[in-house]
Amino acid sequence: MTYGVVRQSALSVGLDDVGLVSAQRWDSDALFMDQWVAHGFHGNMSYLERNSDKRYDIRELVPGAKTVIVALLTYEHSGHDYHRTMKSRLYELKQMLTDLLQPTGASADSMFSTDHQHIFCDSAPILERRMAVAARLGFIGRNHQLIHPQLGSRVHIGELVLQKDVPDEQRELSENGCGDCSKCIEACPGQALGRDEWDARRCVAYVTHKCEICQQVCPYNEKLK
Repeated sequence: MTYGVVRQSALSVGLDDVGLVSAQRWDSDALFMDQWVAHGFHGNMSYLERNSDKRYDIRELVPGAKTVIVALLTYEHSGHDYHRTMKSRLYELKQMLTDLLQPTGASADSMFSTDHQHIFCDSAPILERRMAVAARLGFIGRNHQLIHPQLGSRVHIGELVLQKDVPDEQRELSENGCGDCSKCIEACPGQALGRDEWDARRCVAYVTHKCEICQQVCPYNEKLK
C-alpha cells in the first residue's frame, strides 16, 4: 500500500485531502503546550491539563500505532455535524483499504486496532493541527488555524490510525505562507491573536462559538469566495 493508493481512496469517499505521518512523540510541541497552559492561555479548557502523555504521543492512545492518515474536510462538505460526517467518511476509507488488501492475500486485521478506537475527529487528546502540518497538508497561520494552500483554513481535521508502516511520497512541506500579512491579528475583536500565541480567554469564539473574523479576513479564504 502506498500514499497514492491511500489518497485516491480518500478522495473517492469524499475527503478533500489526506497526508501521512509516522506515529511519534512531539517533544517540542509538548514543551510549547505545557508552557502555554502554565501561563493560563487555555482559560477554562481544563481538559487540556489532562492526558498529556496521550496528547503528545498517539501511541499512548492507540497501542501499536505506526502511521496516521490525517484527513481534511472543508466546512462546505461537512454537513450539519462535521464529527459525524468526517468519521463516516473515515470508516468508508477504512473499509476501502481493507477491501484492497483482501485480493493480495494480506490480512487487514493487523492494520487496525481491534481493542482501541482508531478513528478520531476533534474527539481525543490529539495534536491534530501539528500532525496535519507534519503530513504536509498546510501550515499554522497567524490565526493559529491550519491553512491548506488550496483549501484555506475552513477545514476540519480527522485521523485514521494504522498499525502498519505506509511509505510516504515526499511531497513539498508547506512553509509559513502568511508572509507580512497580519490581517487576522488586526481584525480580531478580542485582541486574542499574537504572532506567536493565542489567548483563548480573549477569543470571542471561545466564549460565544460564533466568531470567525480571523478566518473571514484571511487571504487564503478570500480567494475561495
